[in-house]
Amino acid sequence: MSLPEKSCNILVVEDEWLIALDLSMLVEELGHVVIGPAQTVANALKLIETNAIDAAFLDITLGREKSFPIAKKLEELDVPLTFVSAYTKRDIPPPLRQHDLLPKPLPPPLFRSQLLKMLGQS
Repeated sequence: MSLPEKSCNILVVEDEWLIALDLSMLVEELGHVVIGPAQTVANALKLIETNAIDAAFLDITLGREKSFPIAKKLEELDVPLTFVSAYTKRDIPPPLRQHDLLPKPLPPPLFRSQLLKMLGQS
């Protein structure tokens, strides 16, 4: 597998450390930089304020919080995002349902193709 010409900043928002580690490793294997992983809404919003984000993978449930405020902020910045969750589209508020939803656990080939799609490289 060849590395990209330009490294991108990929935000990972996941509160389960093993899944966050897996996603982070996949991002790095593809030659990109992991921003995070963030485990809370507040932490993710701070990372968005202090880093240029090219794409994001968001778990829907972060402890007692939902990642929807993060998704709304990323939308404002025109950052492509994908939800990664065992939830269904019906569990996502209607204004955010246009974003892709991938299953958890996320198979590496599906992750790779989704990241390429979000970066406009598919």
